[in-house]
Amino acid sequence: MQNKNQKTESRRCEKYAKYEYTKSSYAETYGVLQTLREDEVFCDIKLETDDHKITIAHKVVLASASPYFYAMFTNFSEKNHYLVVMREIDSTALQLLVNFIYLEHIVVIEEN
Repeated sequence: MQNKNQKTESRRCEKYAKYEYTKSSYAETYGVLQTLREDEVFCDIKLETDDHKITIAHKVVLASASPYFYAMFTNFSEKNHYLVVMREIDSTALQLLVNFIYLEHIVVIEEN
């Protein structure tokens, strides 16, 4: 059984128990995810193009940014695969797309 002082102390702690923080930009978070991808940490998908080049990524990052990848990783047979062969897509275009998802930056030139 609590005495009166313990109840008062408990209420005082509850009064200050809520802390809020809002991050103004997700760029820092996605930068960390890009570093994890570059180091192949927690990566759970390899996308292979017709020319056998492989792009490594995180399914959750791709699915959160693209309805195409979301459908692929939730509704189709690819959801259980670690390697997905991407037909009829240029490896440079795929790499640019995935980099754009992670970095929110892309440079498109005539050659790519």
